[in-house]
Amino acid sequence: MAYNLIVADSSPTLKKICQSIFSEGSYNLFFASTQEELNQLLDKMVPEALILSASLFDSLEGFLQINNRLLAIGRVPVFLIGGTFETLSEEYTQILKAEKIFIKPFYSESLAEAVKEAIEKRRVPDTMPEELPEDTPTGFNSTSTNLSPALLREIRLAVQQEVLETERELEKRLRSSLLYEVKNIFKEKTEIQETGSDHERKKG
Repeated sequence: MAYNLIVADSSPTLKKICQSIFSEGSYNLFFASTQEELNQLLDKMVPEALILSASLFDSLEGFLQINNRLLAIGRVPVFLIGGTFETLSEEYTQILKAEKIFIKPFYSESLAEAVKEAIEKRRVPDTMPEELPEDTPTGFNSTSTNLSPALLREIRLAVQQEVLETERELEKRLRSSLLYEVKNIFKEKTEIQETGSDHERKKG
């Protein structure tokens, strides 16, 4: 499965970097060189991650508009890119809550690893259900609650994440239990061997 990744930057340099570090088989890259192009992409898709250049915005207003779009579509990891000689406004960083901020120049491998880690952290195993169960509690009517698609997606992701964490906890406990059993087996064998050795010495 290839992950959708949006790269929003007016510079062709970052585009070339992303094409070199994100393999075609694992990622589908979509590029936006203006805020308008970014809006058009967000109208069509919900990316697994967004690499966003601060230089794309001329004002805080434009930045807020994109931030509101991201909030509407749900949890999307954002990686903010800043220029060498440009100061990132504290308002930008506080509002966006980016996964990580990179200041040019930076190691491209660091960006690739950060994006991969963020996506895999949110990835749900293939065995997990794609949708919430159809049966709902008595008196609950999804149409009457006027839940937005973004909120429903958030709920589904939260449920899936909870199940995933439960599975990991069970696996952890199972390993701990097995380790305890193995230690007991070795302990019993050691005691038997020591008892046999003592018996042989007494006979001798």
